[in-house]
Amino acid sequence: YDVPPAFARRVKGKDGKDTVLPIPGYPGWPENKPTPGTSCTGSCPEGPDCECVHEIRARFRLPVKRDGNEIKGIRLLYANGHCHAPSCLSLELYRMDPGHEAELLCQQVPIYGRGNLTHDRFDDADYIHIPPCLWSLPREEKEGLQVGILLPPGVEFLSIKKNRNTYLGHYGDMASWQMRGVEF
Repeated sequence: YDVPPAFARRVKGKDGKDTVLPIPGYPGWPENKPTPGTSCTGSCPEGPDCECVHEIRARFRLPVKRDGNEIKGIRLLYANGHCHAPSCLSLELYRMDPGHEAELLCQQVPIYGRGNLTHDRFDDADYIHIPPCLWSLPREEKEGLQVGILLPPGVEFLSIKKNRNTYLGHYGDMASWQMRGVEF
């Protein structure tokens, strides 16, 4: 998936004439109109307070069969979305089956290192870490982890990924999730 820049940009060419930079996948996109999936705040497109976010939404389902056999469901233990820093702002995974519409299962937000290496040897300044969502098995609760979520076969998920795209796009991006669980 390609996250386009928020706006078609006008630049001076080598010949000194103004030209509008084309946006891959959006030939002839008009100036001053946000690209599809983009929302902006501030005085856009040229204001110093202009901030734009591109949102990718995807729906998918938990399989009902594995190796030709029906599954009863899974207990979710690990969820990690694919997001490229530093344009990545957040990833959210929602459960969408009846009775659980828009129930947030996992939210991932980048954490920026502060350079406090005497306290944490992995806290490199400005290094970006996007921690996964983790759960435990029943009777094996780990400190700080909730018991994994039971999900029936065929449950529908909604993924929402937000990327900053005020001035630059990000090409070859993905909004996929890796998940692990145990069947029950």
